[in-house]
Amino acid sequence: MLFTCKICNNDFKKKQSLQVHLSEKRCKSELLNNHSKLHELIEEKDRLIESLRKSDMSGNSGIIGDHNMYINVKIEINPITKLQVGHIETDKMKNLIEKYDDPAVPKNSDKLNLLLSGYIKEQLLCDTQHPENHSVKYIKKKPPTYNAIIEDSDGNTVSVIKGLKDTCELLSDPILDQLKVKLSEFIKKYKPDEDPEFDYCLYEDAIKQLKKELNKITVKKALSSVLQNDILNNIQMKLNISKIKD
Repeated sequence: MLFTCKICNNDFKKKQSLQVHLSEKRCKSELLNNHSKLHELIEEKDRLIESLRKSDMSGNSGIIGDHNMYINVKIEINPITKLQVGHIETDKMKNLIEKYDDPAVPKNSDKLNLLLSGYIKEQLLCDTQHPENHSVKYIKKKPPTYNAIIEDSDGNTVSVIKGLKDTCELLSDPILDQLKVKLSEFIKKYKPDEDPEFDYCLYEDAIKQLKKELNKITVKKALSSVLQNDILNNIQMKLNISKIKD
């Protein structure tokens, strides 16, 4: 049996070792110096517990509890080629297209990069409500090094550790495929022009231009932004490797 520090995730063979680790303030977790991140982490765990409690009440969970609840959650991470995107609302792509067509900011590569980066971050790779899609996390900042979950040629799920450039290359095709899927879903839903709140014809030129510019080069650029500006600066997107101590 191992005893885990809930702050830094280090494992100890003896409970006494864990107590010394805590009482003598040997824990070096970055969370101890960043109360904002600590607060966010506690909030996220509270949301998870509440979600599991509701699931238990509806009879969909094997968790048993009364006043005390003991939870052991194991999240299976999807490989980058098998991200679960069924929960992503079609309106998210509609909002992207509306912003892309906004005449207040001319259409250019920077505008497209900003919009694609936001979509990739919020919907595909960093959604806190869907940690099963956290297929890429960083290992260290200097130089930027990432761990990506992929499938090998035999269909086995494996981890690949690469730098920024190679990680962008690895992720670009799968992410491009998902973006095309969500764009196709949007077109299928709104092209009949039956939604009174969205006039498809007004955005048709923007949609055609977006389809043309939605390629591996633009996706790779957007991925680079997400990896450097979002994943690399989010402690929750760091790969935690537990160390077993005496």
